[in-house]
Amino acid sequence: MKSAKIGVGFVVLVAGAVAVVADPKTVSYGKHLASECTSCHRIDGVDNGIPSITGWDLAEFVQTMTWYKEGTRDNQAMRSVADSLDEDQIAALAAFFGTLPKPPKKK
Repeated sequence: MKSAKIGVGFVVLVAGAVAVVADPKTVSYGKHLASECTSCHRIDGVDNGIPSITGWDLAEFVQTMTWYKEGTRDNQAMRSVADSLDEDQIAALAAFFGTLPKPPKKK
């Protein structure tokens, strides 16, 4: 049985800047999956010793999770989470967290 690929979005050219616009269904699926992430990573983006993942670029999020899956980045908790997710789930989480505002920069 083949799995269907979730489209994370499409590219939009606005005033010379390229932006990825996430598909609403994908964002909704990511929001549904995010409870495991938000048990450690705060949804408001505050870094309380665990880095914020809100407002991340889609590609950055997917690449980081891939590094955990491959063991390139070493964190036992994150490795376990990454190993439990398939590509579509990681893409959906990337789409959801990418829609959230970046946290304010620390002064």
